[in-house]
Amino acid sequence: MEFSLTYTVGGRTVTSSETENEDYRLEITEDEGGAVFKPEGSVFTMKIIAKHPLTMVKSKVMMPQNLSKGDWIYANGFQSWTDTREYSYDEDLWDIRKVPAFIRDRFHFESYGDAYFYKYKDNETHSFDFGYVRHPDGQAELIGSRNYENAYLIMAYEKDRNRVTARTDCAGKYVDSEFTLFDLILYSGKPVQILRRYFESLGKCEAGPLRGYTSWYRFYQDINEEKMLENLKSIEHSEFDLFQIDDGYETFVGDWLDVDEKKFPSGLLPIVDKIHEKGLLAGLWLAPFVCETKSRVYTEHPDWLYRDADGEPVFAGSNWSGDVVLDVRKEEVREYVRGVLKHYADMGFDFFKLDFLYAAALINEPSGMTRAEIMRDGMKLLRESLKDKQILACGVPLSSAFGMVEYCRIGPDVSLRFDDVFYMRWMHRERISTKVTLQNTVFRSCMDGTVFRCDPDVFLLRDTDIRLNRLQRRALVMLNHLCGSVYMTSDDVGSYDAEKKALLKEARSLSGSVIEDISFDGRIITLLYRRRTDEEGDVLSELKYDTRKGVLTDG
Repeated sequence: MEFSLTYTVGGRTVTSSETENEDYRLEITEDEGGAVFKPEGSVFTMKIIAKHPLTMVKSKVMMPQNLSKGDWIYANGFQSWTDTREYSYDEDLWDIRKVPAFIRDRFHFESYGDAYFYKYKDNETHSFDFGYVRHPDGQAELIGSRNYENAYLIMAYEKDRNRVTARTDCAGKYVDSEFTLFDLILYSGKPVQILRRYFESLGKCEAGPLRGYTSWYRFYQDINEEKMLENLKSIEHSEFDLFQIDDGYETFVGDWLDVDEKKFPSGLLPIVDKIHEKGLLAGLWLAPFVCETKSRVYTEHPDWLYRDADGEPVFAGSNWSGDVVLDVRKEEVREYVRGVLKHYADMGFDFFKLDFLYAAALINEPSGMTRAEIMRDGMKLLRESLKDKQILACGVPLSSAFGMVEYCRIGPDVSLRFDDVFYMRWMHRERISTKVTLQNTVFRSCMDGTVFRCDPDVFLLRDTDIRLNRLQRRALVMLNHLCGSVYMTSDDVGSYDAEKKALLKEARSLSGSVIEDISFDGRIITLLYRRRTDEEGDVLSELKYDTRKGVLTDG
């Protein structure tokens, strides 16, 4: 295993592959026989001990990896919405640089994902924090990071070099004593088995499955008191656990305490009380790490904004009037976030969907901290502020949410047509798409119940205001219940006919199933799962999903 470090010290930049020099020494730990793929796991760690203060630029280790045609490479995307699946040997990840620069810059597309800080390369498939290569015989070799609180791991599977280069995203890290650069565990075996083994080694989530209603996919921002109370009438405690108010209650994103008086003349408290009267949890959507340019926060607190080297605000995307990153390192910002969350927790909200969290991970130099440390610190702020309230993290680098939240989104937003409008298919990897989110739902399902409970986003069974056909809606509800633990909808469930009620009942029978195996041929995903029935006990079943048509199929 080769390695290389680049750092700055005393005004000079140094690149070194030595285990010790005048600036540092490395403490390397390997299992007996070296870092090799084993069914039980093999560990490799590398810690840098600074002899005097230095600032990291980059760090990488290069490992041989058998890569050939017929192999499939699992590429975990940077954040919740980033497309995640197995890629064939001949496929490349979509590179946002192929989009004309004037479009990328106008809509800040690079800010949604890792293109903001990582340069895509030809003949390379890269994965964040964990990934594997599956060979034609079904066996796989997985690399997983246990160092996610310190730094993100980016594994580049370099097909033209027959190797994997693991990079620590450590740019800007100030080291005056010691710092863990790598803490890897290497597994071999069937993909589902080794993925689950990896996640089980990281933790166990005690939260249970959750059934709920969210206002977003029916009304989007066009919500008001009347609509919320009317939809609440059809939500029964015996069938659902949660009623969540999504985006649209606030005047502008960022001004969370300014509830729109035209939409909610009585405020949110009466709705919270009505939700509780029905025996349901009251949920609220927030995006605590961003503000839009029309907000008072943006105009009245310019010092709260994270700015680039030229002093310009950094955008997290083009949502609303443009969403700008709040600098969560500043105590004034942290105090504002604490106050907002406390206000709504004290009002009685039990559940918080916290969105666009990746914005904190856009903060890096100059900070002395890694991107992952800043993001994790932001997650700790949310967890400590909400104490025993339930959190659903969304739009977040997944490893930053490990062990910090009860629930986490694992895919992009569902679209009302299967693959959204055609021109969005050539935009960023975090785009809205039911096609993409269902693939994420399957390929990230092994996390469920370990580092958090998986939220595959909503199912929609309604016939109006939607362009998913009946068979696509069936696939959506079935896969959500088989692969996740959060079962949300934006439908008026009171209008469901007998057929829709029967389909929902069938889907709910899949909840709690154990997925034994997942196979993929580039079009059809086959899931082998074990579920418990009252009549037959444990039953091994198979489900096939056509990723191009978005339907369940027998072949």
